[in-house]
Amino acid sequence: MVDDQDTKVAARLKNKIFFERDDIDFTFQWLLSFMHCGGVAQGELFKLARQIDPNSITSYKNQFEKEAIKVEATAEDSLKRGHSFSAGEAFIRAHSYYRAAFYGTFPHEPDFSRFHQKSVECFRKALDAKSGQIPHEWVEVEYKGYKFPGCFLKAEHSDVPKPTILFHNGGETHKEDTYFLGGQAAIDRGYNALIIDLPWDVCARFYEPGATAKNFPKEELHNVYRATTDFLLARPDVDAARLVVSGMSYGGAKTMVHASCDDRFAAAVPNSPVYSMASFIERGMPSFLRGSADEAAKQTEKMPYTGQALFAGSVWSHGFDSIVEWYDAAKEALDVDPRNVQCPLLSMYSEAEHPEMKRQAVETYEKAPNKKNAIFLGTEEDGADLHCQINNLPLSYQVIFDWLDEVLDYNIQTSVEQK
Repeated sequence: MVDDQDTKVAARLKNKIFFERDDIDFTFQWLLSFMHCGGVAQGELFKLARQIDPNSITSYKNQFEKEAIKVEATAEDSLKRGHSFSAGEAFIRAHSYYRAAFYGTFPHEPDFSRFHQKSVECFRKALDAKSGQIPHEWVEVEYKGYKFPGCFLKAEHSDVPKPTILFHNGGETHKEDTYFLGGQAAIDRGYNALIIDLPWDVCARFYEPGATAKNFPKEELHNVYRATTDFLLARPDVDAARLVVSGMSYGGAKTMVHASCDDRFAAAVPNSPVYSMASFIERGMPSFLRGSADEAAKQTEKMPYTGQALFAGSVWSHGFDSIVEWYDAAKEALDVDPRNVQCPLLSMYSEAEHPEMKRQAVETYEKAPNKKNAIFLGTEEDGADLHCQINNLPLSYQVIFDWLDEVLDYNIQTSVEQK
């Protein structure tokens, strides 16, 4: 028999708002968080929620794809008629609905690459259609022949050096998602932001099939992270003294790795700061992840379809043969000593997180040596208790950027007045 913990990816929410199933409601609340950047429309999303059969993966994918196709068509029509701003707003919603459909696909299915491609295509069209309002460049970080695609979001249409944030992706996060999960908030406050798919991210292998965990063990992962820092510091519009690294969820673990192996950051914001991914897998995720490949395959089949899809996607994105390989790989590459993070660090976590994630967040704050370190707990009382404060991103950003402004001695209003 599989216990409750072994049917969930990890503890991520306490309160449900629409669906009885935790996994589907978490996805629903995650999509709702995109609303503050126009990533979804409330009426469209709740309509889809009413139409979806939560027990059918086919219903889930079909309803989101149907909405994506419809909204994309309106975007193309607006673009054809010369209404680029309206087109951009519709394209970005179409992206989100294709992206949601992807969440229910498996690597062996044609829809896996098709939905990813369509979501990326719509996202690019959205930003390009709104280039006047959202300055940006499509970029690549090159490392040993690999080319990792990204988007450099600019604080303004100039090469004036600005504070810049490098965002690492979470375990289910594409670089496009990170636009909603920090990128737009950064440029709103006068920061540049780099959103990018790197090794150990969900989507890197769509562009570079050889970008597996096996080909990017600890040393190589550190090297490609440093190469990404090099890329940013070579730009004239990046303030080298105000470079920040940040990431949500699995991206919090990557943030800890990057900040510990590269001393060029002025601040780090892991949300949450998982300094030992192996310990989190051991204590906060299904026990079969540390068993045999055959047992893991059997137990995974008993999980909700979104959990099955997530683990199948993780196997593919890391280049594993089985999800049980994750534990040893993470132990080798993603375990760091918080005391090696020398720059100021803001430790972010939430009430609904698993106790192990909470423990590591507090311990990171206590052990990381900088005197400017701070810690923030998202609570149910503040409507910010969901994993990574997904249910109250405005509050999360308020905490993050107020702290960054003070640590970096930066203020967008002062910056504007000094021009």
